[in-house]
Amino acid sequence: MDALLRALQEVSVQLLPFLGVVVLIFLIMILRRIYLLLADVGVTVSKVNTAMDKVNSSLDEVKAPLSTLNRLSHSIDLVHTATESAVKGAIRVVSENYEWIKDAAVSAISKVKHKDEKKGDYEDE
Repeated sequence: MDALLRALQEVSVQLLPFLGVVVLIFLIMILRRIYLLLADVGVTVSKVNTAMDKVNSSLDEVKAPLSTLNRLSHSIDLVHTATESAVKGAIRVVSENYEWIKDAAVSAISKVKHKDEKKGDYEDE
């Protein structure tokens, strides 16, 4: 049993530096991949910042037309409200004075007819 343990110790002593080199190589490969990943992240963040700057400038360019549209919309709303109140007022005035308007229209029409009849009398002579 002692001989077996000594043989394993000798093999371990010979394999340990080789395994250490293999572990260091894997560690270097992992660290290299992490470095490349971080470098790519830096480039990606830089590209994202550039894209965000372009988006911000585009939004700034769009603000002025949107502001104009907003003001135009408010103006249209004001015109609509004023027109609506004017039409309602006109309808109210007409409905309140319907009889007077009807009498005035009938009177005007009868005057026109009376004048036409007089003209017709003069032309026959």
